[in-house]
Amino acid sequence: MGVTTAIQSDLNEFAEFAQHLADLSRSIAHHEFQNIPAFQNKGDGSPVTAADEAVEAELLRAIRETYPDHGILGEETGCTNLDRDLVWVVDPIDGTKSFATGTSTFGSLIALCHRQKPVIGVIELPVSGWRYVGVAGEVTSFNGVPVSSRKDMRLSDCVLSASGGEFFRGPAPRSGFERLREQCDWTVYGAGCSAFGSLSRGLMDICLEGANLATFDFCALVPVVEGAGGKITDWRGRPFRLVPDMTHRADGVVATGDAALHEKVLQFLNP
Repeated sequence: MGVTTAIQSDLNEFAEFAQHLADLSRSIAHHEFQNIPAFQNKGDGSPVTAADEAVEAELLRAIRETYPDHGILGEETGCTNLDRDLVWVVDPIDGTKSFATGTSTFGSLIALCHRQKPVIGVIELPVSGWRYVGVAGEVTSFNGVPVSSRKDMRLSDCVLSASGGEFFRGPAPRSGFERLREQCDWTVYGAGCSAFGSLSRGLMDICLEGANLATFDFCALVPVVEGAGGKITDWRGRPFRLVPDMTHRADGVVATGDAALHEKVLQFLNP
C-alpha cells in the first residue's frame, strides 16, 4: 500500500506538527546562537554543542507526547521504535561546525518517513527565519509560498553547491567532483542544508555532498527537492530511504533541478 492510499489524508496534520517542531527548534537555536556555547567532539570526530542536545531533547519530547506510537531516529540521543511504519528523523543542528563558529548556514532538519520513504521534510534555517517544507504529493513551499526548481538548464550555465573539497575524500569522489565543477558556470561552497532549499526555489541547480552523510542528514531533503520538481539520489542514482542504523553513511548525495540534468551529472560523477 503506497503513501497515497495509506496516510495521504494524515499528511497535512503531520506537516503542521513538523512545522511546530521547527518553531521549537528555531526558538532554542536562535537563543543559543546569541551566546555560542563551547563544543566537544563526539567519538566519530564530529562536533556537538549544547544546542544540538537541547533542540533534540525538546523535539523528541514533543514527538513522544503527541505521537507516542511513532518511531524516532535522532542524531544525538533518541532512537526508538524504528520498526514502526511512521518514523520521525531529526537532525537538531545540521551544520554544527557552522553554528559553533558563528556562521549562519546551519539549520534543523525534520523528516517523517512512512515505511522507510521520506514523505515530509522541513529545512528550518533559524537565523534567517527561512523555512522550506516538502510534503509527498504537494508542491514545496518556502515560507508558505510554493516554489519550483529551475528546469532545462545546460550544465555550462549551472550553479553548483558543494560543502567543500575536503568532503570528497579519495581519488574517485575527488575526481568526480572536479570533473563536474569544471563543467559548471560557478560553484558555491559551505552552504550546507540551505543549498538544497535554494535549489528548490531555482537559485542553484546542483547540490553535491560527499559520502559521510548519515540518515538524519538527508531524509528531510528528499521531499523538499522532489516537491519542487527536482531529483535527489546518491552518487550511483539510488533513491534515499530511512536506514535504521546510526553507523550507515550515504554513498554521496546529489540533487538537481530536474531529471534530465540529474542524468548528466551522474555521468560526470561516474564516467
